[in-house]
Amino acid sequence: MGAEWELGAEAGGSLLLCAALLAAGCALGLRLGRGRGVADRGALIWLCYDALVHFALEGPFVYLSLVGNVANSDGLIASLWKEYGKADARWVYFDPTIVSVEILTVALDGSLALFLIYAIVKEKHYRDRVAWGE
Repeated sequence: MGAEWELGAEAGGSLLLCAALLAAGCALGLRLGRGRGVADRGALIWLCYDALVHFALEGPFVYLSLVGNVANSDGLIASLWKEYGKADARWVYFDPTIVSVEILTVALDGSLALFLIYAIVKEKHYRDRVAWGE
């Protein structure tokens, strides 16, 4: 494991941001899950993290892609996607397929995560059917 495994500043920032989102998702899920069972707390942690990733990471990617491209953008989120783009350039330069899938992911999956958080917190009768398709 020589020099080729060194972690650059961009990669370190990306990992730090993802770790911060994970910590925030855990904290929020545990706070919302107070007084609930282990399964509900676990689901809330996952759903909070999921919603944060969709809205805080993928949402800005969609915006950056629609107003230009990630390659010409600056900032922490842009550096995260540039790092990801080292493996697949479609994430750095506008690719209609990637952007359209990400739009659907942000809009549908992010909204569904928020809806399920609401259903669990408010103990709605339909929460298991929506979450597990029963």
